[in-house]
Amino acid sequence: MEKAEQVAAATANVRVDQVLETATRLFTERGYDAASIRDLAAALAMRPSSLYHHFAGKQHILFAICFGLQSDFNAAVMPLFRQDKGPVETIEDVLGEHIRFSLARRGEVLVNTRERRSLPPDLRARVDQLRRDYRDALVGVIVEGRRRRLFDVSDPKVAAMAVFDMVNGMFQWFHPRDEADRERITRAYVKAAVALLRGWEGGYTLTNAR
Repeated sequence: MEKAEQVAAATANVRVDQVLETATRLFTERGYDAASIRDLAAALAMRPSSLYHHFAGKQHILFAICFGLQSDFNAAVMPLFRQDKGPVETIEDVLGEHIRFSLARRGEVLVNTRERRSLPPDLRARVDQLRRDYRDALVGVIVEGRRRRLFDVSDPKVAAMAVFDMVNGMFQWFHPRDEADRERITRAYVKAAVALLRGWEGGYTLTNAR
């Protein structure tokens, strides 16, 4: 088979999920700005122009990664807010799933966290809305916990953002050796988050969070 025919055959067999998986790896390893369409095409053994059969451009590949990840994350986590449990139990369930989900899809989480800023405003807004939906649900639980005097929180939104920063920072460094190691760190972070909410101090008010 001639080289051109080989490339054409490879292009026909490449699925969208393969493109996204490879793009996630490249964006994680090199960064979104440094990884070009040519690099992605080479990794997939296809012509750069052939990628445009799947996506309109590199930004749309990034959007597919970020929006797909965030949609799947919300689908896994948001139902946990509707289990009719108390605030502490809900926080424990939600953050436990947050950590387990994110560790299972670490590459996409890192791309979403580091590279989402490179999306055009209209596409980034769609991802950010899903993130706000999750944040607002967590804020609601913290508000209820404060009402029941379970959490000592002066500003629930600040507290929610602090919890997110703590949990999301884990994925920059933690690589579990096995399932037991994953569960150990999950329990530790969930316990730390609840302790933070129980003993929060300060009166700073968050006014510009998106």
